[in-house]
Amino acid sequence: MTSNNVPLCCFGAGGHGRVVASQWRRVNKGEIVFADERLAIGSKTDGFPVRFSALADVQGHSLIITVGNNGLRRELQQRACELNLRMTSIVIEPERYFGEAPGLGSVVLAGALVNCGARIGAGVIVNSGAVVEHDCEVGDFVHLSPNATLTGGCSIGEESWIGAGAVVLPGISVAARCIVGSGAVVTRNLVRPGIYTGVPARWGGRKDGTDIWRNGDARADPRQGQLT
Repeated sequence: MTSNNVPLCCFGAGGHGRVVASQWRRVNKGEIVFADERLAIGSKTDGFPVRFSALADVQGHSLIITVGNNGLRRELQQRACELNLRMTSIVIEPERYFGEAPGLGSVVLAGALVNCGARIGAGVIVNSGAVVEHDCEVGDFVHLSPNATLTGGCSIGEESWIGAGAVVLPGISVAARCIVGSGAVVTRNLVRPGIYTGVPARWGGRKDGTDIWRNGDARADPRQGQLT
């Protein structure tokens, strides 16, 4: 994980990137900069300078991919590793983290709680107020939205997205590339990709949550605020 005096570059200056940068500033004495192909080098976002454009340009900084889209975050992190860039992971409040060390590129934001025996994969977002209880398995490039709760012994498949305030009950498994809507309660194993909403959570008829991410469907786009 990144120490408190190492310069950090956040690749992606959207909402998630701004949150990561602003929270990390509270505990970090090193420089924080953005890399974003959409913004002019030398401009600023929330007071943080845009120093780089393309991934290949990043140098002299530890790197975290701060893109909310699970599939895109995976692609960018794989590219960063191919370029031998210095990837890191971030835990804003280590005093609330009791699990195994998070995987490379993961971010655990303020107010999140990760309990003993929990395992966090690579490129995971554990958002503010989310709870990962004991012995949970969180797969690579999962996104846990604010106040999502994984109760004891849950398993969340790669690239799944658990919406704000959703609850996964003890011992439940969620397949890869599922989207669980805000406030849903998962009471049984989810065995196929798709959108699940309601109490109890039921399949919403889509085949693959990742397809929805990449096609820009407004119902699954975090910029629209429906599931985050």
